[in-house]
Amino acid sequence: MENSENPRETDLERRAFLQTAALAAGAVAAGGALSGAEAQVSQITIIDYKAFPRLPLLAEKPLKPSTLATEGISRKTHEEHFKLYQGYVRKTNEISALLSAVTRDPARANQIYSEIRELKVELSFALGGVKNHELYFDILGGLGTQPQGRLLDEINRSFGGPVAWAADMKATGLAARGWVWTAYDYDLKRLVNYIGDSQNTYPIWNATPIIGLDVNEHAYYLDYGTRRGDYIDAFLRNLNWNAVATRFSQLGAAAGNLVTLA
Repeated sequence: MENSENPRETDLERRAFLQTAALAAGAVAAGGALSGAEAQVSQITIIDYKAFPRLPLLAEKPLKPSTLATEGISRKTHEEHFKLYQGYVRKTNEISALLSAVTRDPARANQIYSEIRELKVELSFALGGVKNHELYFDILGGLGTQPQGRLLDEINRSFGGPVAWAADMKATGLAARGWVWTAYDYDLKRLVNYIGDSQNTYPIWNATPIIGLDVNEHAYYLDYGTRRGDYIDAFLRNLNWNAVATRFSQLGAAAGNLVTLA
C-alpha cells in the first residue's frame, strides 16, 4: 500500500513536537510549573496547511436601468463593459477556491514565485476589479443632479467648490492609466482625488472612495475613440449625486463619525 503522507509536512510536525517537548522539559528542569501561556505552547498543534476556509462567493450586481440610459456613454459600451465586470466576479470566485486548497507551508512560500504569492496578488487584482466596477456603475445615471447638503459642503471645503473638484477630477483622469477615485481620507480629513493605474495599484489606506472613474479604453473607445477628455466630460455630466451622497452619508458611521462636518 502506498504511503500517502507528505514527507515535508511529516518532518515539520516532528520538528514541532521536538521543539515543544524541549520547552516543556526545560521548564520542569528549572523547577517551576508551566505558566498558562507555556502550557498552551506545550499543546501540540498539527497544522493542516491545505485546510483553509474559502472566501465568500461573490454574486454579480446587475446594471441599473438608469446607468444603461446614460447620456453620452452608449448602452453598447455599458453592456460590453459589464461583461468585463462579470469576468472579475468569476475570477475572484475561482481564485478564492484555489486559495482554499493551496498550501500555507512557510517552507514553500517565496516572494520571487510561489503559489500563495501568485494567488494573493491576483486576488487583489480580481477583487479590485469587482469593487471598482461596482462603484463606477452605481454612481452613474443621474443626468442633471447636483451635489447638495453635507456632501456639497465637504466638496466646497476640500476643493473650493464643484467646479474646482471637476477640474481636478478631469486632469487626474487624463493623467491616470486606469482609475480615479474621489475618496474621503480619514487621516487628512478631507476628500481627495486619487489616481490608479490598475485594479490594484496605489490604494490609499484609511480612505473610502465615493466616486470611481474608469479611464481604461474599454470604458469609452466605442463612443469616443481616443478623445478621453470628452468621455470624462460625459461621465461628470451623468454622475448620480444622490448615489454619491448616500455613500458619503455612510462614512461617518463606518469610521466612528470621523467625517468632519456635522
